[in-house]
Amino acid sequence: MSNAGNALLWTVLYFALSFVAIFVVWFAEKLRSNFLGKR
Repeated sequence: MSNAGNALLWTVLYFALSFVAIFVVWFAEKLRSNFLGKR
């Protein structure tokens, strides 16, 4: 049980980290395009 729970926890953690990284990159690109478009 502990082994399966550990594997599930790490899988969820990696999915969350990759999702956050993609969101941060998308948000930064959107902000950069907005700033460049206003000038």
